[in-house]
Amino acid sequence: MKKKTIGYLLGISAILIILILNFLGIFELLEYKSYDFRLKLRGQKNPTGEIVIAAIDEDSMDKVGRWPWDRSVHAELIKKLVSAGVKTIGFDVLFIEKSNPQSDKLLSDAMMKSHRCVNEILFEVVKGVSVKAKPPIEGIIKSSLLLGSPNIFPETDGVVRKMMPVIEYQGVIYPHISVAIASAYLNKPWQELVKNLSLDINGEMLINYGGEFETFRYVSYSKIIDGDVDAKIFKDKIVLIGYAAAGLGDRHVTPFSPAMPGIETIANNINAFINSDFISYPNVWAGFLSVVIVGLILTFFLPKLSPWKSTLLTIFIFIFWSFICNYYFAERKIWLEYVPTASLIIFSYISITSWRFITEEKEKRWLKKAFGQYLSPLVINELQKNPDALTLGGKRVELTVLFSDIRGFTTISEASTPEEVVALLNEYLTKMTEVVFKYEGTLDKFIGDAVMAFWSAPLLQSDHAKRAVFCAIDMMEELAKLQKKWRAEKRPIIDIGIGVNTGDMIVGNMGSIERMDYTVIGDNVNLGSRLETLNKEFATHIIISESTYNYVKDLVKTKSLGTTKVKGKEKQVEIFEIIGRQV
Repeated sequence: MKKKTIGYLLGISAILIILILNFLGIFELLEYKSYDFRLKLRGQKNPTGEIVIAAIDEDSMDKVGRWPWDRSVHAELIKKLVSAGVKTIGFDVLFIEKSNPQSDKLLSDAMMKSHRCVNEILFEVVKGVSVKAKPPIEGIIKSSLLLGSPNIFPETDGVVRKMMPVIEYQGVIYPHISVAIASAYLNKPWQELVKNLSLDINGEMLINYGGEFETFRYVSYSKIIDGDVDAKIFKDKIVLIGYAAAGLGDRHVTPFSPAMPGIETIANNINAFINSDFISYPNVWAGFLSVVIVGLILTFFLPKLSPWKSTLLTIFIFIFWSFICNYYFAERKIWLEYVPTASLIIFSYISITSWRFITEEKEKRWLKKAFGQYLSPLVINELQKNPDALTLGGKRVELTVLFSDIRGFTTISEASTPEEVVALLNEYLTKMTEVVFKYEGTLDKFIGDAVMAFWSAPLLQSDHAKRAVFCAIDMMEELAKLQKKWRAEKRPIIDIGIGVNTGDMIVGNMGSIERMDYTVIGDNVNLGSRLETLNKEFATHIIISESTYNYVKDLVKTKSLGTTKVKGKEKQVEIFEIIGRQV
């Protein structure tokens, strides 16, 4: 068989391999990352100004009190906004349970009188099917212009890039809350807004994020109530009411931000509907045709050209394809699949050029040695399997878990006002959360004033013990900064204890069909919690188990605390105090 014929067969094989891998979803995660990169390359895109966020933030909780607030507070807010001339009010707050009857009536009456409020109906979705609805209370339903679903489903890497514009439940179609609010603002049926949207096979549209956190205007909820804001900023605007305080949750990982408030995700999508500013998917055949056409060009030319010319051609096609994808994204707002075709360019070049190198130079013994150094294998850095995120159960893997708890928090609570306690706790938990995210940990939950986090799930991290221990050290360093600040402010000073343990644990979605949490359980989790409590006994701040110590003993300074009997364990456990990092 002629050398060129073999080259052509390699090129055709490369096309088929890339098409199969793309069909199997192997490139999905990398493609998402390329999408994120193109968004960032496009840069900040300021909204047109129709949306203002009334933020339920730390300042508001300091003034109004511990969340949840009495619903009469929301009724007062509505009155303030109506008097300011707001056009549409959207609540990213659920009113699914009855509270004080008088307060419920005040809120529903205020909504009814305003005739401009949109509220949320929550759906529980299992494997893409809505199995249960949680509507607001009857008075809120009657007083709402529209009801919309707040449901948003992250991608396999945890990033929120898409949302379902509509959701079906028992034969009835409901709009997403962002669609409902845009519909009320534009005074158009929501069905008209979603008629010609570009959707993927799951019925999801792309969220056209404008930029990072606070791209939209935030105004503290309490400032609106107190009249400390110029009412003109609300004239003929949409006002969204939602959570901004870190302690209240509802944070999304987005292409621009690791912790964007959910209310701003909604704001981005409303802005897209108001301005018809959408990012579209290409024609269903576009990805297939780009792979085939580029692959055939490379297959035809690479076997014929000299090595340096084939290199130049490959570089040119690679740059040209990158330019085309970025141009269509930035200028025409179309997301062309970049990774499959880019991978084909590299794979075709390596396979065809490598084959030519072997066959053409095999007679020359001195080049055989050079070949081993010349050809670099194509390495796939990361393959992530798509878990069944809504299936109960889990798997047993080795993880590292961290528990931290505030010492004497009850005493501080009794000596301070609720507002002071909430402000102190929010400031502390915000900093601790930032440290956990810095080391790419999974923040399991806040247990009162305690923090629980773990590493190496859902994404595998070979250095999970190191990340957890370094996180613990940084938590103490950040706490020291906060303590210095609090002393200067003459506020209560808190101290913490941290326990870290490594071992086999069960990780996955735990709970019931109605409510599931991604968490870890097992004896080694319990041991981590027990280690945290031992800090009081040993007058220490960070205690790790022997299993964690074996991973980090060369990275940190430690002090053996001997063995101790831990509640819930039959055997003695050897434990160590963390002194600091190795110099």
